[in-house]
Amino acid sequence: MWLSRLELKADAAERPAFWREVSSPGGAHRALWAVFSRSPEQSRDFLFRRDEGGPGGAGRVRFFVLSKHPPASDDDGIWSIETRPFAPVIKAGDRLAFSLRASPTVKRPARETGGEKSARGRRHDVIRDQVLRSVKGGEPIDVAEAVRVAGMRWLSAKADQAGFDLPADAPAETDDGMPFAADVHAPLRIGGYRRHRIYRSGAKPILFSTLDFEGVLVVREPARFVEQVASGFGPQKAFGCGLMLLRRA
Repeated sequence: MWLSRLELKADAAERPAFWREVSSPGGAHRALWAVFSRSPEQSRDFLFRRDEGGPGGAGRVRFFVLSKHPPASDDDGIWSIETRPFAPVIKAGDRLAFSLRASPTVKRPARETGGEKSARGRRHDVIRDQVLRSVKGGEPIDVAEAVRVAGMRWLSAKADQAGFDLPADAPAETDDGMPFAADVHAPLRIGGYRRHRIYRSGAKPILFSTLDFEGVLVVREPARFVEQVASGFGPQKAFGCGLMLLRRA
């Protein structure tokens, strides 16, 4: 695996490829595909995360990309690219700081979604699902609390599946509007809830939501954990979700 950081060059806006590709989540995927694909038949083998305003970036857009192969080309000349092998040596008990932008969903049976023909049920945004359940139960609506409760429930389930634990000394807090700190130790931060609509020609738009998680985790099963990091967390990976960024805590 390879971890790359791609930053738009200072003159990127002067190039047609910038306006053609990078201005939306779907466009970002196409732009990155042009850099990482090697043939028309290749399936997507990378995860990415959009980031703005990094150190010294002054709002300049950059992307982190975890890929099976290193970047192939930059024919459009809009990127400054740094790449290094991603082969972490992780042991059980290691504490790692993480940052994850995901699209958390929950599957509900058809009888709970109102679908007449959808016997398999439907997937729902976990925050809206939590709010709707509060309304149905006659409880007051608190979106910040829904973010905390539903986000923590989803992340805890993923932790169990992916072989890591969330430290007991890191209770969840909702986002207070401040940017995540450069040095993350505790507590777990859950926030940045956003809803997205991706328009497609001749088809219904794609609707999804994202949530940001940042904090510290403890690895329980190293091989299982690394495998999950490589494959990503949750759906909507084509639109910049699922890449967990890591560093030693």
